[in-house]
Amino acid sequence: MKNKDVAAEAVTGSGKTLAFVIPILEILLRREEKLKKNQVGALVITPTRELAIQIDEVLAHFTKHFPQFSQILWIGGRNPGEDVARFKEQGGNIIVATPGRLEDMFRRKAEGLDLASCVRSLDVLVLDEADRLLDMGFEASINTILEFLPKQRRTGLFSATQTQEVESLVRAGLRNPVRISVKEKGVAASSTQKTPSRLENYYMVCKADEKFSQLVHFLRNHKQEKHLVFF
Repeated sequence: MKNKDVAAEAVTGSGKTLAFVIPILEILLRREEKLKKNQVGALVITPTRELAIQIDEVLAHFTKHFPQFSQILWIGGRNPGEDVARFKEQGGNIIVATPGRLEDMFRRKAEGLDLASCVRSLDVLVLDEADRLLDMGFEASINTILEFLPKQRRTGLFSATQTQEVESLVRAGLRNPVRISVKEKGVAASSTQKTPSRLENYYMVCKADEKFSQLVHFLRNHKQEKHLVFF
């Protein structure tokens, strides 16, 4: 909120998403010149579709109270033509995207989407799970995207670990950033553990052909809880 770039390292589950979603909205609300439909005020880049969907849902809880802001989700696995059409129709003041799809969108000028001009009004760029963005080989895409973005912007880089690669990304994309490190206290802090100490893991051994029915049984018995199932 003080117009400084931020490099934050915080363990998984410590509330990183809210730490950038709320300031993004605050900054956009304080803009002197209101955003037009197709002007991009904020951009959140994250490595996986699942994370992008999750961030988009958290953001939607807030933007429903501010109908003046349009938000759009750009991830792989969807039709890029439909993404272009949706942006032209609804706009996208806040974009949540995976790097590959976002880079692709900058190349769709022939289809009537001049994203390079839309991002000239950008106030905030957030790179979420930056360590994984680099792990997964998105460095070239990120560098291409950064070339399109205005230099006068706030950049936030959030990651669970500050690796050497993240450090070079900090130097490339951030100006004199404030560094924030949220670590677990006590036992967890002394080890290399990056997950919250309160987290408990369980597993179950079963025959391969029973896996699916055991999963269904488990879900039926835990209807009140949230689940994330990986296949």
